[in-house]
Order: sequence, then C-alpha cells, then structure tokens
Amino acid sequence: MFHITNSLKLALLGLAALTLAACGGGGEDSVDGGTKLLTCNVPQIPNAAGTACIDPPPIKCKAPTVPDAKNETCIVGVDPNAPEPAFFPAAGQAVLFYKRSDGNYDGYRLHTWNNDACSAYKDSSLAASWDNGLVHTAVDPNYGAYWVLELKDGVAGVEGACGNFLIHIGTDDAGKEMGGGDQKMPLGPKSDERFARMNFTFSGVNSVFEFPLLSLGVSIANSAAHWLDTNTFVWNVDRAIASKVQLHHSATANLEIDADDQLNGDTVVLEETELTDQQKALVPHIADWPAYRSNMTTEQVKSVLKNQLVLSAYDAENKLSAASYVQAAKVLDDLYTSAEADADEATLGVSYEGDAVKVALWAPTAQSVALKLYNAAKTLTSTQAMTLDAATGIWNYSGTKANLDRTFYRFEVKVYHPTTKKVETVESTDPYSVSLSTNGRFSQFVNLADEDLKPEGWATQTIPTIENPEDTVIYEGHIRDFSIRDTSVSEANRGKYLAFTEMESAPVLHLKKLAESGLTHFHMLPATDMATVNEDVTKRVEITDTVGELCAVNAAAKVCADENDATVLLDLLQSYQPSGELAQQLVADMRATDGFNWGYDPHHFNVPEGSYASSAEGVARIKEMRAMNKALHDIGLRVVLDVVYNHTNSSAVFDNSVFDKIVPGYFHRYNPTTGVIERSTCCENTAIEHKMMDKFVKDSLVLLAREYSFDGFRFDIMGHHPKAGILAARDAVRAVDPDTYFYGEGWNFGEVADDRLFEQARQANMAGTEVGTFNDRLRDSVRSAALFTDKGEDGERQQQNYIEIGLAGTLKDFIIKDYKGNTGTTSSVIWNSQPAGYATDPADIINYVSKHDNEAIWDKLQLELHNAGVDLSLENRVRVNNIALAIPLLSQGIPFLQMGDDLLRSKSLDRNSYDAGDWFNFVDFSKETNNWNVGLPLAQDNSANWATMASVATKANTKAAADDIQFSSDVFNEFLQIRKSSPLFRLTTGQDVIQRVGFHNVGKNLTPGLIVMSIDDGTGLADVDPDHDAVVVVINGTAAEQSHEVATAKGFVLHQVQQASADSQVQDASFAEAATEGTFTVPAYTAAVFVKPQNGAQGEGLKADATLGAADIPPYELTTIYVRGAMNGWGETDAMSYDGDGVYSASITIAAGDYEFKIASANWSTVDFGSADQQVALGAAKTLSRGGSNLKITIPKTSTYTFSVNAIDPEAPVLTVTEFVPYGETTIYLRGNMNGWGEVNPLQYDGAGVYSVTVNLAVSADHEFKIASADWSTVDFGSADQTVSLDTDKVLTRAGSNLKLPITEQADYKVTLTATDPEAPVLKVTKVE
Repeated sequence: MFHITNSLKLALLGLAALTLAACGGGGEDSVDGGTKLLTCNVPQIPNAAGTACIDPPPIKCKAPTVPDAKNETCIVGVDPNAPEPAFFPAAGQAVLFYKRSDGNYDGYRLHTWNNDACSAYKDSSLAASWDNGLVHTAVDPNYGAYWVLELKDGVAGVEGACGNFLIHIGTDDAGKEMGGGDQKMPLGPKSDERFARMNFTFSGVNSVFEFPLLSLGVSIANSAAHWLDTNTFVWNVDRAIASKVQLHHSATANLEIDADDQLNGDTVVLEETELTDQQKALVPHIADWPAYRSNMTTEQVKSVLKNQLVLSAYDAENKLSAASYVQAAKVLDDLYTSAEADADEATLGVSYEGDAVKVALWAPTAQSVALKLYNAAKTLTSTQAMTLDAATGIWNYSGTKANLDRTFYRFEVKVYHPTTKKVETVESTDPYSVSLSTNGRFSQFVNLADEDLKPEGWATQTIPTIENPEDTVIYEGHIRDFSIRDTSVSEANRGKYLAFTEMESAPVLHLKKLAESGLTHFHMLPATDMATVNEDVTKRVEITDTVGELCAVNAAAKVCADENDATVLLDLLQSYQPSGELAQQLVADMRATDGFNWGYDPHHFNVPEGSYASSAEGVARIKEMRAMNKALHDIGLRVVLDVVYNHTNSSAVFDNSVFDKIVPGYFHRYNPTTGVIERSTCCENTAIEHKMMDKFVKDSLVLLAREYSFDGFRFDIMGHHPKAGILAARDAVRAVDPDTYFYGEGWNFGEVADDRLFEQARQANMAGTEVGTFNDRLRDSVRSAALFTDKGEDGERQQQNYIEIGLAGTLKDFIIKDYKGNTGTTSSVIWNSQPAGYATDPADIINYVSKHDNEAIWDKLQLELHNAGVDLSLENRVRVNNIALAIPLLSQGIPFLQMGDDLLRSKSLDRNSYDAGDWFNFVDFSKETNNWNVGLPLAQDNSANWATMASVATKANTKAAADDIQFSSDVFNEFLQIRKSSPLFRLTTGQDVIQRVGFHNVGKNLTPGLIVMSIDDGTGLADVDPDHDAVVVVINGTAAEQSHEVATAKGFVLHQVQQASADSQVQDASFAEAATEGTFTVPAYTAAVFVKPQNGAQGEGLKADATLGAADIPPYELTTIYVRGAMNGWGETDAMSYDGDGVYSASITIAAGDYEFKIASANWSTVDFGSADQQVALGAAKTLSRGGSNLKITIPKTSTYTFSVNAIDPEAPVLTVTEFVPYGETTIYLRGNMNGWGEVNPLQYDGAGVYSVTVNLAVSADHEFKIASADWSTVDFGSADQTVSLDTDKVLTRAGSNLKLPITEQADYKVTLTATDPEAPVLKVTKVE
C-alpha cells in the first residue's frame, strides 16, 4: 500500500531532527530508536498529536468551485454540503433559480422565447410579451426565486438542448439582469443527473450555474463602480453589506482576493455621501446608486488613476462582502477638461511651427510614453521619451522638421488596461494621424499645408454655394462604385479618387447632367481610413483577377475545385445562371480579400482611405482626395462626407485598436455594471459624451472641412451622439465654413435610447436645429408600395397619409385630415409607436426612399408589388419607380437620393450589400443595364427570402432594358428641374409650410392611391415665387386615369418642363376650370405638377384649406380615445367618436351592475383620465383629472349608455353618462287607421334601444300605420315594401310608405321597435298571449 507523510508529518520530523541535534547527538549509538512515526493512507493525515489518522479539513476553494472527492483540487461541481433545493423538476420540466442579496423579487419577470438555436419551451412557458413576463413560481430560502418551466416533448436531456431567458424588471434596458444580455440555460445531460434541467443564477452575475450554489463568495465580479469627479464615486453595492468602502489600487495591477477573502493593494477609505443635482445630471442612468467620497488631493488622484482600481465593501464584521473594478472616464474629464486652458483646449497630434515639429498625445493614465521613429522602410531609427504635462495629461515631444518631416512614427505606451487587467506596453498609431503608411500601421509626420500636397488650382477653386439649406439636393455615392467597372474611366483610376477628375468619363458626365438639372451635393460614403480593406494591392483579389489568384489566398473557395485557374472571375460571374446561387458563393469567397467595403469600420478618422489612392503609402491619398473634391466643386457640386464617429473597428490591445491603447477604458462606452464594451451600433461604441472624445470629433470635422474642403457631414447613427455635441461641432466647423450642413441618422436605440445617458441627437430632439435627420416615415410608406396596389384598404390609406405628412416636411404642427375623417396635427398621428410628425423646420428633415442601406428602391418595389399580388407591366413598374423618386423631390425638406436609383439601379435584390463586392454593387453609367438579376444575393442576409427573390427576378416584366433606364434618367432630371424652378418646393420655415401647403383628397372618402397637394403663393402671403401664384402636385399611383375637383382652383397649367417631357403620358395631364372649382386630370402611374402663372402683380393662389376648411381640431387631435373598463375587459373595444366642438361620445350596451373604468388612449399615457372622487352618477357631469383613480358607475339596468366627454379644456374634460335613447326626448307613436292617425298610442322606451307599446287591434285585412313623432318629421318611418307579418322583423326606412298589417283575430298586440340603428329601426308585432 502507498503511504504519504503530509506537511504536518514533515513538520514533526523536522522538529524531531532539531531536538536531536540540540541534545548533542551525532554518534551512531547515542540515540535510542524511539517511537515509530505515524503514517496514514491517502487521503487521511495525522492529527495534531501525531497519534491518529483523521480526514483532512476541506481545502479552501473560491466559489463557485468546491473541493473534489479527494479533497485535492477545486472543481466546478456539486457541493456536498449545500442544502437541497426546494424544488426538483419532473421529467418534462426545467427550473431556473435567481438569487438576490436583498431577497426582494417583486416586479422581476422572466422573459422566455424559442428560436432556431434554442427551442425548448411549451407555449405555456413562453412570456406573452416583453412587458408581460413570467412571474416566479415560488422562493427557495437558499437559492432565491424560481420559475418552473414546461418543456416540449423530446427536449429534456438531449445534448445541446437549451432555453433562452432574460430576467428583468420593467421594460427599459436598465432593468435587464445579469449584465443585460440574452442568456441560455443548458437542458442537456449533466454529470450529476440529480440536478438535471436545474440552473442557478445570481443578480448582477453574467453566468448560469448548473449546480446549487449558496453563494459566489466574494470576487471582483464586474465594473460597477464609477469614479465621477476628483473625490466622488458611485457603486451599485448594497449598503446593508457595505459598512466600510475602500478604494484599492496597484501600480503593478496585482489586485486580487486571496483564499482568505483578503483584497490586497494600497487603500483609501471612502465615506458615504449624496450626489448633487449637477453630478446626477452627469450620470442620469446611475444617479440613484450609492455614492461615496474620498479626501485625496488632485495630485494624488492623478497618480492613483494610473493604477489598477477596485472598490471593496466590508460588512459590519469587517469581512469583505463585495468588490468591483472602477470605471474612471468621468473623473478624467473632471481633472483634465474643467479648466479654461487644459486638455480640451490643447492642440493634439502633429503641428508644424516654422522648423519645429511637435507631437502631442493625451494619455493621462499612461505610466510612460515614448515616441518611436521609423524610416520609409519601417526600420526603427530611434526611440524618444515624451514629457508629461501633469496639468493636461498630455505627453509632448518636439523635434526639427529636418529630422521628422515625412518620417513615420508610433507611440509606445505603458498603461494599465482594464480589458486584460494588466499593465501593458503597447505600440499605437496616433489617433490624430494626418497621414499613414499602408494599412494604417504607422503614422506619418506631414504638414498638410505643404504645396506638393495641393492639386493644381486648389487654393483658387470656386466652391458652389446655395442660399438656404432647403435648396440642398443630395446624391449619395460610394467612391469605388462610381467607377470601378466603368470602361470610360482610365484603368489606373477606376475605383479611385482620381476617377472624379476625368471630366469626359460617363460617371462624371452623369453628375454634370444632374448638377445642371438641380443636384447640389454629392454625398460620399465613408472615405477616411477603414480597417477592413487591405490597402496592399498585391494581397487583394478582385473580380478582374483569375481563379488561380483567388485560390492562392483562399484555397477553400468553391471555384478552386471546379474551375480552371486561368479563368477570369468576372467572366465566371457573367457565365452563371442569373437567379442561381453560384455568383453569391463566389462573391462570399472573395469578401475577405477584395477591395470593396462601404467603409463603416473606421480605423483612423482624419486620413483619407488608402485603397482609393494611387498609392496607400504616405501622402498620395491626401493630394488625390483633394483633387476629387475640387473636381466635384468644378462641376457645381458641394461635397458631403459620411463620418462614423459612433464606433471604431477595434478596441483593447488588438492590432487595429488606436484610442483604447492610448487611454484604455475612456474613449469607448461600457456597460455600467459589467464593464463590457457596448456594441449596439455594430461594433465598439465610442463614448462621444466624454469630453476628449467630443473634442476629437470637433477637431476632426474642422480638419476635414478646412484641409479637404468638405462642405457638409452626414453622421452615421447620429442618435448615439449627444445633441449638444453635434451643435457645438457645427459651430466649430462654421468657423471655417459658414455654409456647412449637418445631417444624420437620428435613430433612437441601444444603451443611449430615450436620452438615458444624455440628450441624444435623435429625430425628435433635433427639431428646430436645422440639423437634418433621415425621415423613415416617408421612406417606409413609399417603399411599402401601398400607393400602387389599388387595394384601398385601411393599411394603404394610412400609408398614403404618412406620405402626405412627408410631403409637408414631417412638421409636427401641420394639420392633416386623416383617412378616418379625423383632423389634427401630425404629431398626434402615431407611426411605429412614435409621433409621425416631429420636425419644426424643413431643414430638420432628410426625405429619402433609398440609400446604401437595405434594398435599392427598384428592388424593394418589385418585392413589395409581388408580395401584394400586383403584377404590373414593365412600363408601369418604371413609372412607379419614377413616382417613388419624385416624392422626396416634391417634398418640403431636403431630398436625398442614392446614386444610380435614377438609372433603376438594382443590387440583385440584396438587402445589405455592405460587403457584397463589385459584382452586386455595380452602377452602369452607360445605361445598358441596371444590374438586375445577376444572381441571388449573399446568403448571409438574404437566404431566407431566396425563393421569393427568384420568382420575382425571373419575371420578364421586371427586367429593364436600356430604353427604360434612359427614360427613368430623363424623368428624374425633369423632377430635379421642377424642384429647382420654384422656391415653393423649398420653403424655409415651418410656418410657411403650414400656411401654404394643403391636401385636397382627404378624409373618409379619399381616393386611394391619389395625392393632391397645393402650395400657395397668392395674395395674403409673402411673394416667395414671382413667377407663380400657386403650385399643385397630383400623384396618381393607381392603374386608371384620375380626375379630382378642388374648390376655387383657377388658372392652372401643366408645368412647362412636363409639357416637353420625355414622358408623353404626363403631357396628357390637364386642368379644367369651372365657375367655383377646377378639375385636375392625371394619367395612371403619373406624377404631374401644375402651376398657376403669376402674370405681373401677385394674384390669387390656392389656399391650403380650400378643401379642408376651417379645421375643428379635436382636443386630443388624432389620438383615438376609449372608454376602457370592466365592461369591456379594459381593452380598446369602445372607441369614442369626435362629434365636434370639443365633444367626444361613445354608446355602449352594458349589463346591469357596478363597473370601474377610465377614459384613455391605447397607450394609457397620451390620454388617461379618472378622478380622485371616483363615483359617476348617471346624468351628472363629472370633471376628470389626468392620471386620476378609476371611475366607478352603477348601471341600473341592461341598456345602451352614452359616454360623453366635453374636452374643451383637454386637461380637465367633463364626463356625462346617460342612458342612450335613440330619438332623445322626442316621443314616438304608433299612428294609423286604428287610432285615427293621432297621438293616442305612444311607444315607451324600454332601454337598450328598444321601444314598445301594446294595443288592442280588431280584425282587419289591413291596418295601415307608421311609426312617427307628433310633427311627422323628426321621426317618420315606413317601408316601400308595406306588408308587416306577425312575429317577423321588418327594417323600416325614413319617410317610407304606410305599413300594412293584416289581423285575423281581435286581441292585444305588442308593437316593438328596436332602434339601435336609429336610421334603420326594426319593427316587430307579436300577439300578447
């Protein structure tokens, strides 16, 4: 048997040896043998006395690990000492435990769902919705709340089986537990089947544990502590377990909790405090977290911030109870950007002053920074120490132009990095780089003012101007798409900046024509240094290369096994079946090695992208980008650059990381609890709310405007920027270019949504700033093809209203009459749970139907027409596309078009072509093809829809020919000319739009698919257009010619551009004038523009309200309000109609009983009225209050009751509930020959819309009679079919003929009139038995 002597035994032996030596022993016979030493079998050890073998004490293991069976190592497994859970699932069940330290589970819900990855739950265990999650089944005293979940048959115990879940409180992202991400619970086999399908979780811990755990012990589990300013911290620690809080820091990043739960490092004791209002405003999303303060000096704080940082909490017994890493971005802002002349006022990057060259880098947390210099071969020539300015956190180096100019450099930064939890020594390029080596591996010292970097005429170029932002018309294009496959461009310049300088090439001639017609701006997709295109052309494979060249870099490409190495890839693509999968497979195999990408993966923000230059190495890109912009200016176009400051391609210490190597944890945005980088934009989100990132954005924009003459900027995902930052950046750029225009994607999503972190630059917030936001309301409505389906259903009518709102600039105060006949401002129209109207100035709005995202408009319309079952001729499909493009051009606001949409551009139905190569993104300026049906698009985003795509793409009537493309181009140019011809299409204030723009095919009886819009410039208004007194736009999206009368319309003629149109059909549009109205007639699938010429002095125009009249706007505008209560399940069943003069009403049949109810809108927020005094009495007026308690009413009998709300004062509406009597106070009679046609037999009102009277009738062949009031006019009912039969319902008509009733037996008869429809009451006569 094998024996061991453990450490205790060795210690005893050692002690014995020392004792022997001390006694002077040493001779062989001087010591007796003594007692035999005790030895023990594994795993036992000797006791302290050495007299017996005992089980060893459990080894110490940090939770969630436990000692293994032999007590030798720590493993993740079952803790034999843990108490049993209160519930074990049955065979078809799972259970999920959730433990909170405070034991409070009220309001916490479990959201569950099935998808392709995890499809485990039966319907009964699926959450109904995000706001209606599953309530926990019970609470286990040891393991917390738990949910018992029913599983589908065949799921339990299957390898890989799993269930999706997310624990949350409320509906905001802030209420998501366990770090906020989606979670999966394993449901497959386990090593210990006692705990099969059981999973255990802890609040705030982003892990799922498969075995029972009482505690996770103490670990540095997250990054939920935040250092806000010099001496203030917040941390979401439970103060009940935080009797003492300390800051631990270590310059060597060795902070850890040892096996005895001791946290090492230097410490600073913190005290409890409360945040000021100013501090709360700095971090509104965590403003309610516990706050702490220290008493360090500024110098101490700056020193500590270079270290690894952890906050610890100790309980009342001084035991470590919690620990968290510290996020320190806010304190860096406080320390280095609060003064008048500190870091955010400094010049960073490279600067030239005479013969001196300086470089400055803000890196306040770095322990050291060195400048590493390289020659053109990228051989290190020297390393220079940089000097820290402690006041600003900026490291500086100054050298001579002779030694530094045009050389390459990097920074060597020694700094603690929160991602790796180590002090790292990294090399990084300069965030403020102005020039780079190939692939951005090295920065370069360059003076952008050098003459050799300026193309000829750069200093004297003429930059086109516009008078108002609303004069802008934008054309979005991609530099590579513009020319990469165009043979009229020299081969060397295809896909490059310099293609724009070839003035006789087809792409440039196309732009010239558009500029002459009225285009004002060319918007280029991101053109600064991107991370995902290899700038080394020798390592790229393009479609002009061969199969062999592709296979040399991607041997797994499918063509490698099937095709000849010498075959050119373009020839191969052209040989494939159009609607097949081979083209997308080849393009997918090329994606990692070709030169195409949209460019939304920024690497360096201030340097032109190298792949668009003749050489990516050094300064060629600078001069050539300038040459491109000058060329665009020369043909009359201003230039917009698409900028992507909301994220970077990389972070941490990866190769393409820049910012995060310099000041780790500062320039990016991290989850406030877990510290995981936020990626809601797609990639590593930047923290633009931090002062030095905000400074970088401003500095970058100013540089691009000043050094490259960019005339405007489009902000990708602008809603992730603070509004204040966008406005301040515009002010900074206006200092160098007063005419700049800013616009962007004002989407509201992600961790910043609903102004959670700051006031966002999102759609609603940007109203009135004249910073444009993309108008998704108009976009989606046009792209839905609802205007062209001829269906006329409510859904299509609603989309038509949205288009009208877009035509009116999406102004929130514009008054519209909707398809239901209701009148109100567009802000009361709901679109996708938001107000449809949100702007206050036309320049707030970018109107578009197509851009680089999603399908091209041609592709989208073909899909939607197919989905709607509408099969148009090719000619009409082209006409529909023309209308779609005309709508933004005829709208108030700023039109935005995608390059090639005017040429019926197709991406072969691809919905996301960002990396789909030159094959799918081709724009053919020769107008021979529109790139339709060149193969099914990439599987990644499209495969689920391939079957539909193939059926659409192979239709003969979807394939456009050269004539169709030319026709589309000509008509598009005409609409540009029409917009340019009159400032009425370019109104400059919201008030002007409201006063001048009107719609005339409105209300319940509108003609679906027909929009009639007028723009007034007649007397009573400032004479904006001296040539016209009014304009009328008629958009006919139907299959038939449409005529529409407009009151007071006189003197209109077809616009002169359309009188000579390339479209012969629009020339048939006409106007016919009558005495009091005019009729506009427009052919099918045609948009026609009519003008009323101003002959001399300003004359009568066409009033905006010529059709609508003086609007009676309901107090709650277009919001539908309901009676919602126990009588209808609190639902949206009983909508109130607007009766005019501020009064709403609804008539509801209610059974006798007691009911609670409120007057409310669908969302329970726009309208929500009750009263603290809850009781409502029939017939008594009751003033309501917003958010008041439920109302209570007693209904004495089953009947119909009218709920009337007088909302003249919309904040204090008055409710009256009365029994509904169809004819009110009017008495109605049975009047006939049986009673001398007199008022002898009045009908009594029985309730619920029913009247009755009992009369004795003699035998007669025909008793003639009617149901009528005393005056024979208020009520007078009979029937053209006069005969009335006993016991048979008879629908009556107002002023109908006398009724005839044969009676064969004298008796009492009951005459009943059911008037639930007062205009068509139902009569019934029955014998009384």
